[in-house]
Amino acid sequence: MKTFKFIGLAVVAVMMVSCNSNQSLQEYYVDNQGDKEFVAVDVPTSLFANTEALNEDQKRTLETVKKVNVIAIPKKPENQEKINIEKNNISKILKDEKYQLLMKFGGSSTKLEVYFTGNEEAVDEIIVYGYNDEKGMGIARVLGDNMNPSDILNLVSSMQKGDINMSGLKEITGIFADKS
Repeated sequence: MKTFKFIGLAVVAVMMVSCNSNQSLQEYYVDNQGDKEFVAVDVPTSLFANTEALNEDQKRTLETVKKVNVIAIPKKPENQEKINIEKNNISKILKDEKYQLLMKFGGSSTKLEVYFTGNEEAVDEIIVYGYNDEKGMGIARVLGDNMNPSDILNLVSSMQKGDINMSGLKEITGIFADKS
């Protein structure tokens, strides 16, 4: 009887492990935020919004964004192997069918990919993954409720025009500053 219990427990344990052996992006973020090679930043949207300069549509769009999680590895001479391993890990995670590719661009030394989760009318998460052979690699998760991709693109356009104050994001942009 003890043998049957042991076999039953072993089968249940194997099934539980095999059902969800793929690491999620959230798990990746949590697993690596304490690693000294990584820089991890959580930014609430309140830190970078100059809402007075936004029109009503832009304000509504910004309200759908809750926060931005960024995790990155700045390039150093001694960490190229670590960066290559992490690029491979992230690529495996992003192959999961729940991450839908929105756009992809780059050249030989730079790559940028934008994914989303949810559906096209109600996006829950936008993922921006990129690397540059000279600067390093990073991934940003834009978390929100029922975000609309075209509205988010309009908001990004506002950032480029200077309608949104980006000074609160200096910590993020400083991740890839040249430390030499």
